[in-house]
Amino acid sequence: MAVHRLPSLNALKAFESVARLGALNRAAEELNVTESAVSRQIRALEDDLRVELFRRVHRGVRLSPEGEQLALSLGTAFEAIRRGVEQIRARPGVIRVRTPPTFGARWLLPRLRSFETANPDLTVRVSVLWENMEPSDVENDVGILYESRLWQPEELVPFLMERLTPVCSPAYYQTIAHLEPIDQLRRGQILHSAGFGDWKRWVARAFGDNALDVEHGEIFDTMDTALRAAEAGRGFAIADLSMIDDDLTLGRLVAPFHVVAAGADNFYLVRRDRLRPKPEVTRFVEWLYAQVEEMNEAR
Repeated sequence: MAVHRLPSLNALKAFESVARLGALNRAAEELNVTESAVSRQIRALEDDLRVELFRRVHRGVRLSPEGEQLALSLGTAFEAIRRGVEQIRARPGVIRVRTPPTFGARWLLPRLRSFETANPDLTVRVSVLWENMEPSDVENDVGILYESRLWQPEELVPFLMERLTPVCSPAYYQTIAHLEPIDQLRRGQILHSAGFGDWKRWVARAFGDNALDVEHGEIFDTMDTALRAAEAGRGFAIADLSMIDDDLTLGRLVAPFHVVAAGADNFYLVRRDRLRPKPEVTRFVEWLYAQVEEMNEAR
């Protein structure tokens, strides 16, 4: 009985991606390769099968009848592979969590040891990444999001309210403590995390709209890096009070102004098992909310 050789798996995957997304450039982005590499894979697959899989049209490509037949088969096959891989990854006892940088570094990781000590049968694997967890993410069980545009409202659970106030190092504050509050900020350097919005909201709350020009100073990618600069004496950073409990307690930072403003958005929690909850994920999520409640009671 003759055994027919299958085409290259890379070529099949490239074809399936183009067929599903409808464009070479989008498939290249998904596969993290160049558009020319995708095109070469498609040509190699067509040469191997001796059929035309796509009709080249003015604004892209269109499946041929043979291409439509292959796309249907491959779509089913790759979906089955994806489900199988997901089932293996979702082993009992392992919880995969994705968080944005400041929340992960300053809120979750310092607290995580207490969960692991109380739950020795569970393993938590944390990914601290700039991009929010997306609805298509099958790698993670729980995501903490800042902003929520890609998710449906019913998928989002409010988690942590952002409470903003300026902070600086104790030594830095001593150099300007004799000034009136608004002059402390005028004299001092302002540190931004990504943009001017947080400072503008806080100034409006503390002194009134446009009372202080904040569109100057140093800019950092994340609140965490701005806070590290503040600890080093660079100036005033705007901080979410939930992220700096330890810094205030240990005296690394001071919050000299008694005004707190709400952030533009808040942190939300999403879980991939929302419709079929996993006990270990539920245990972890309940612990997260207990930590928030404990933190709020301590204020």
